[in-house]
Amino acid sequence: MIPTSDLQIIYAAFGILLAANVLAMGLFVLFAKLRDGRLKESIRSIIFELDRFADSMENKDKQRFAIQQISDILRWRKFMIPEALIGWAIDTEVAVIRKMQKAANTPNIHGEDNING
Repeated sequence: MIPTSDLQIIYAAFGILLAANVLAMGLFVLFAKLRDGRLKESIRSIIFELDRFADSMENKDKQRFAIQQISDILRWRKFMIPEALIGWAIDTEVAVIRKMQKAANTPNIHGEDNING
């Protein structure tokens, strides 16, 4: 059985990821709906960072390094999570970011399909 404190950490991590995804989707929708201006440019910079994260984590070497770093931090805090689960969470986040880009019809800023990016 998982101790209560570990369950609380798992619930908190899940809640943080869910909240971050809801916020990100809101930003993608706002970006798609707003006219050009300061707010849209601010949102573009956030989307740029999300896109850069997704691009980076699609590189398996960079993803492996990130998994190792996260695993090391968690081990230091005496919290063991299988690296496969961390990798799954990263892959899921990349997929969610890509789906949000597609759903909101926002460009892959770093992609080849964006000439201005």
